[in-house]
Formats: sequence, C-alpha cells, structure tokens
Amino acid sequence: MKRHILILLAMLPMFFTAAAETITVDSVGKLATQLPESTRFTISELKICGPLNGQDLKLLQQIVTRTKTNKKNPNECLVTSVDLADVIIVEGKDGLKTKNGELPASLFAGAKSLQNVVFPQTLLIIGKSCFEDCESLTDFTLPESLKAIEANAFEDCKSITTVTLPAGVRLLEADVFKDCKSLTSITLSKDLTVIGNEAFFGCEVLNNVVIPEDVTEIGNAAFKKCAALADIQMEKVRKIGNDAFEDCTSLTAVTLKNINKIGVNAFEGCKALSTVTLEGSLDELSNDAFKDCTSLSSITIPSSVKVLGNEVFNDCKNLTAITLPDGLKKIGSHAFEGCTTLKEMIIPNLVNNIGTSAFEECTSLDSVAINGLITEITTDMFRNCSSLRSITIPNTVRKIGLKAFQGCSTLSEITLPPALTSIGEAAFSKCTSLVSLTFPVAVKEISSSAFEECTMLSIVELPAALKRIGGSAFSKCPSLKTVVLNTSAPPSISKSTFKGSAPIFLIPRGSAAVYLSHKDWKNVSSFKER
Repeated sequence: MKRHILILLAMLPMFFTAAAETITVDSVGKLATQLPESTRFTISELKICGPLNGQDLKLLQQIVTRTKTNKKNPNECLVTSVDLADVIIVEGKDGLKTKNGELPASLFAGAKSLQNVVFPQTLLIIGKSCFEDCESLTDFTLPESLKAIEANAFEDCKSITTVTLPAGVRLLEADVFKDCKSLTSITLSKDLTVIGNEAFFGCEVLNNVVIPEDVTEIGNAAFKKCAALADIQMEKVRKIGNDAFEDCTSLTAVTLKNINKIGVNAFEGCKALSTVTLEGSLDELSNDAFKDCTSLSSITIPSSVKVLGNEVFNDCKNLTAITLPDGLKKIGSHAFEGCTTLKEMIIPNLVNNIGTSAFEECTSLDSVAINGLITEITTDMFRNCSSLRSITIPNTVRKIGLKAFQGCSTLSEITLPPALTSIGEAAFSKCTSLVSLTFPVAVKEISSSAFEECTMLSIVELPAALKRIGGSAFSKCPSLKTVVLNTSAPPSISKSTFKGSAPIFLIPRGSAAVYLSHKDWKNVSSFKER
C-alpha cells in the first residue's frame, strides 16, 4: 500500500490544473517579487491590482505572449485571461517605455492563447500593435476613460465579433481592426472625427456601420474588402480616401450630402451598388472611383464637379443614363468604357478634353451630342459602339484619332467638322452602315485603314487640300462606286489604298494626264474627268 501511495504522489504533477491567480502590488516595480519564476508560468487566468511601470509590464508581456510551454515542466500553461481592471499604469522608461494611463505598444502582440482581457478602469490610450495577432481574443469591454486607439492595435484579432467604442474616442488610427475576420458589428463613438487608413480593411463579415455625425474623414482603404458591408450611413462625411470601400461587394447605396473629395478607386468593385447620391462642393470624381460597379443604375453628380477621372465609371454595365454637370471640363480616359447599357450622352458646353477610349464598348449608346470645345476625337473614343446612330461633333475638332469610331456598325452618316485636318488609322474601319462621306476642305491626311471594311460606303468626296491617303484606307469597301477628287495635284496613295474596292475616280477637268503620270496613280485606269 505504501508503495502505491508513493506512486500516486509522484504522478500528481501530471494532473495539475492551471490556476487562476490574483496578484496585488502596492508600488511600481514589485510585480517580479509577487510572481517568482517558480510560479509565473503556471497561471492561466491572471488578475493584477495596483500600480505598474514599464518594468512590471515587460514581465507581464513575457508571461502573456508565450506561445508554447516547457514540456519538461507539466505544471506550465499559457495565459488565456488577463484582468487589469484595478491596474494603474505609471509613466517610466525602465523595461517598456510607458506613459500614464497607456497600454504600451506591442504589449500583448502575438499572444495567441489570450482569450479575455479586462482593461484598466483609468485607461486613456491603447498603444500601437498592443493586441496585434491575438488570434484567440474574443469580445471585450473598453473603459469609458479611453481616448485613443493607436495604429494596428487589434489587427489580425480573428476571433473578435463585436466592438463598442467609448464616447471619448475621437480618432481611430491606421489598421486598428484590420483583418478582424469575425468582426460583425462595430459601434463607433459619438465623438469620433476620423477613421484612419485601413482601419477595417478585410473585415469580411462586418455588415452594418453607422458613421457618427462628427466624422469628416474616412481614410484610404478604411473599409476595403468588407465584403458583407451592405449598409453604411455617412451623410456628413466630407472626405473619402483612396480605395476606401473598394470591393465592398454587398454595399447597395451611398448618400453623401457634404462631400468635397472622393479618392481614387473609392468604390471600385462594389458590384451591388445601385444608387449613389452626391451633394456638396466636390470638384472631381477621381480615377476609378466607381469602376466595375456593375449594378450602378443611378448617380447624382453635383454641379460643382469639373473633372471625371480616368475609368471613373468603367464597366458600370447597368448605367443606362447619366446627366453631366454644366460646369464639367474634362472627361478622363476610359471614363465610361464598357457601360454597355448607356443609351445617350450629352456632353456639356465647357468640356475641352475627352480622353482615349472614353466611351469604348458602350454597345447600347445610340446618340451623342458633343457640345464642348474639344479639338480632338481621341484614340478609341467610340470604338465598338455598335448601336451608335447619331453623333454631333463640334466645329472645333481638328483631328479624329486612331480607331476613334472603329466598329460603329450602325453609324450610317456623320458630318465631319470644318476645322478637321487629319483622320487617324482605322478611325472609321468596320463602320459597316456608313453610306457616304464628304470631307471638309482642310483635311490633308487620311491615315491607313481609316475606312477599311466600310462595306456599305458608296460615295466619297475628297477635298482639294488632301496630300496623302494611307494604305488600305478604303480597302474592302465593295460598295464604293464613286470617289470624287477635288484636286489637280494627286494625293499620295499606296497599292493597298483601294484594294478590294473598284470605284470610278471623278477628277477635275484637264487633270487626267497628271494623274496618269503620277507614280502612285499610273496603274489606275478608272478615271473620269468632270
């Protein structure tokens, strides 16, 4: 029997249960004496009372952030709970640098077993990265004394589900709750004024946010990739940063009544966003602001807007109509590219710059009125607008760029402006409904493939100022019967200029000898003087 008792006594450490311990200190720098090395790693639930300085907090950090135990000591365990309700943090430079009322930077960062925290009742600041990567940390109550939460404080805390910010918190710094994958609800403090960059980036199940009235700024990527965010109330916000709501794929509506800045990519990829109302002193819709908002059907743009940035509405496939403000001056490249249900576009009088591919692939676009002062129809501007029937080009236009109207297969007629001097490569190629063309007197050059495969084109009148017609400019135009040349000085052509076409060339009376002797025209026989 005695032998059996000795065996049982020897096995007791194997059945040791991790302890809950309350430690009270009466002055700073004393925690180590209350937590001797023999016991400090055998506590799973730790409550501390009294004043702590940086030296005490350094020891606490070593205890709480351990991620594995000593297998040779079966009594050891990892800390799962820390209660600091009765702790007073005192300023000091020993150990961890501390300030009065502040949990210092990175205090519990990486404490993967930590599940519960009770904060000091007198806490003012939670320092940078204080709880970063505490992946088991669940919900907690922040004290009413709290004034600030610094950058990355709770980043990658993947088990937090709800957070309520005390009334006194005025600033959420960058990355505070970034990648908190289980965070579903956040109640923001009424005194909050700024939400920092990437504050809620990647909070995938966060679904409802009410922005307090005093918040004026939402930082870059603040809610990026919050895929479940369906509703956010932020009518008073004045500034929205770059990427702020990018890929918030459940967001359905946005109303901003006092906005003066929307950053690039701000709402890109918000595929459920259908209605946007903007009011305020906004002067620009930045690049990609609403790109790939495939459900967007209605947007109200303030009269103050002067610039639509590059790709601002690119691939907004449900946008059927839009009214541009009278004060608008610039439409960026690819601004409306891929808006496949947009039917009509009226461009205001003050617009003096429209970028490349601005309306490319707007396959339902039926009519366009350009009332502005632009000097160029830029590259690919209306490329593959296959439903375009009518377009008004202002008299100020001097150049039509590369592939500007390529593939506009419904366009049957167009009036070219009197100031036009050059037509770019493939500018009207594959305009298969175009029947006739009269060129303004100032046109000097028609570039390669400009009207290639215009299969219905039957008559063309070329101006006296024309100097060059590029290769394949009128090739594969089987219906082309008549080309009127108004110059006695033959423009240069190539062997492929009229390849696959067989028109009669009407030339000025008495100029046949000149044409027949010209190196580019000498093999052409179908001349007729008029």
